[in-house]
Amino acid sequence: MSLKSFEIVYKEFNSKLESREFEKALYLVPDLLENATCNIDIFYSLMGKATALTNIDKNDEVIETYKEIIHQFKNENDEIISKYLIYAYFNKALAYAKQKDFDKELKTYNKLLEKYISDISKDTEIILVKSYMNRAICVSELQEPLKALDVYKELIHNFEHSENENIQIQIAQAAYNVALIYAQSENNEKAIESYAYVIKHFENSQIEEILEYVAKALINKASRIKMEDNYEEALKLYDKVISRFSSYGGELLNQVALAMHNKSILLSELNKEEELFELCDAIIDKFANSNNEMILNVVASAGVIKDKERFSNNSF
Repeated sequence: MSLKSFEIVYKEFNSKLESREFEKALYLVPDLLENATCNIDIFYSLMGKATALTNIDKNDEVIETYKEIIHQFKNENDEIISKYLIYAYFNKALAYAKQKDFDKELKTYNKLLEKYISDISKDTEIILVKSYMNRAICVSELQEPLKALDVYKELIHNFEHSENENIQIQIAQAAYNVALIYAQSENNEKAIESYAYVIKHFENSQIEEILEYVAKALINKASRIKMEDNYEEALKLYDKVISRFSSYGGELLNQVALAMHNKSILLSELNKEEELFELCDAIIDKFANSNNEMILNVVASAGVIKDKERFSNNSF
């Protein structure tokens, strides 16, 4: 068969994929393989087959197809095949994730990282970062969250200077996850240190998703240092969230409300009534018309405190 014959069948195959006629696309795979004239034709055909199988939830066949691709092309020197083979590893791992087979998923990420981490490029870095993040989840599932710390730390070390915004978001999340794990294991010193890392490295970001981690880190750090009776520093951290993010919307505004609520609790514990009542007024003024359930609960709490103030002032 001529190269043109493969191109014709491949064009028809892609047309079936685009129109979501996956069964009909799969019917063309034997023709594709029969008409393939080189390794890259075979590679594209098998990757397309895996895509079609994924879309009709033939997960076992998806895994077998990616196994075939990896076995056949893992030592291939062709530049295009080498560039896209990483997706076969990654998608195979995701197929294991669908089956909740965390052990095989983890082993696949391990092989992917072993093969590609020494040659990071713009083409591979986002897949490598996602593999690290998923690898950490697998380790947490199979062992315990503390065991995932090394995975997150290795990820941060390898990619913290990336200029890719999507990767910066993943690194911020990884750094925040490190702090959460230390907090959950009651390692207060390490938790505070890790929240401080998130704040220091990401507070000047212009990316809102990253700033959400900064706001959460400030609030959680405040809670942690409050446990060490460092009340004034905790208040300063809550104030930093309030002043820095009050003009934002969405999740950042939720964090502002949470910071104001936590600050009100601390002011109450410190018997700073004048500041407490002023803060409750500010909460009500800012959020009374919110439709967010969490924020409305904060407003309700502020209202209860104000009612107590009025009752106290009117008592005989």
